[in-house]
Amino acid sequence: MAGVSNKIALIIALWVAGILAGGQFAKVSVIFPEFRSLYPEQTDQIAWLLTLVSVVGAIFGGAAASLANRFGLRHVLIASLIAAGGLSCWQSTYPSFALMAASRVIEGITHLGIVVTAPALMAEISSERWRGTSMALWGTFFGVSFAAFGWFGIPFVDEFGISGLLQLHGVSLFVVATLIWFLLRTHNVSDSSGSGSHPKHMSAFLAFQDARVIWPGVGWLFYTLTFLALLTILPSQLSEELRPQLTTAMSLVGIAAGLIILPIALIRFKATTLVFAGFLLAGITAAIGVWIDPTMHAIMLFAILGLIQSGTFAAVAQLNHTTNARTLGYGVMAQTGNLGNLIGTPLLLSVLETSGHGTLLFTTSAIYGVGFFTLLYVAARIQDVERQG
Repeated sequence: MAGVSNKIALIIALWVAGILAGGQFAKVSVIFPEFRSLYPEQTDQIAWLLTLVSVVGAIFGGAAASLANRFGLRHVLIASLIAAGGLSCWQSTYPSFALMAASRVIEGITHLGIVVTAPALMAEISSERWRGTSMALWGTFFGVSFAAFGWFGIPFVDEFGISGLLQLHGVSLFVVATLIWFLLRTHNVSDSSGSGSHPKHMSAFLAFQDARVIWPGVGWLFYTLTFLALLTILPSQLSEELRPQLTTAMSLVGIAAGLIILPIALIRFKATTLVFAGFLLAGITAAIGVWIDPTMHAIMLFAILGLIQSGTFAAVAQLNHTTNARTLGYGVMAQTGNLGNLIGTPLLLSVLETSGHGTLLFTTSAIYGVGFFTLLYVAARIQDVERQG
């Protein structure tokens, strides 16, 4: 019984590490006006404090996973958490804009170190029966992080300033790093595994040629092309009083779908099947948005996106049976996800400004449609390899 309790505690600690990794984005995003006031002479460049972390992920996601397998997941995770905590505490001293931007680049590296290792460790320590549920939990980390920082961070900054929030984030990272280090000592995790068809240190280049490794990341690209953009755009179509409530509701319904509906659905269906269904339903729902109430439409769409989000993380564990391959799968997701975040928001905002809300929804529907058929193509490659093997 004690072993089960320790395992649950470790899974929760790893999930909290993910929430704090999401906080590396949220701590700037949710208080962006306050950050702008810190650097009034760099207002044209302040957005780089948001995008630099994504740029690092878009370039080095796969490579980070390969290096994590080489040096050991637990070592990379603990080092990344400690470095991230140190960076957040140092940022609270309000360095010059150039140094703050440089710290965000390094922070992007630590973010990758967390998001490629923590889910792989969660998948390894979870039993076969509960692995899908663990991955569904992990899949909520980004939404939970933004919801938590939005709910708690803004009043905290009003009381203690930006410095106080950054220090709290940093100290929390130190605490979680210590807790995970202690809990991992009681578990026999392999760090990386060389069994099966995946060599122990498969390179990032080879990972992108393995259809099982890349399948979740392919879908993740099309998901992230729309997620943050829609979270920004759809509430803006309502009155000023309703925008905060809808933004919160959209985040919470996605989290609820991932935590409640997906684990139940995984009892009967494969994660890949649920992701396929999610893209199909999301494409239909986006297209009919021009004819239904915008509030109801946004909530319906984000409930479906919550299934895609958590289902994709669960699919990594279902498709890949070694810790090494799963780590590479999460690395590919980090790379394609950051690429989608970088491209998606300016793309859909441009569509909205030039062609209007209806065209935006049909473009979003088309993105989900292309994602669905691209996933079908990669799935066919997986089946071809299995037939030949």
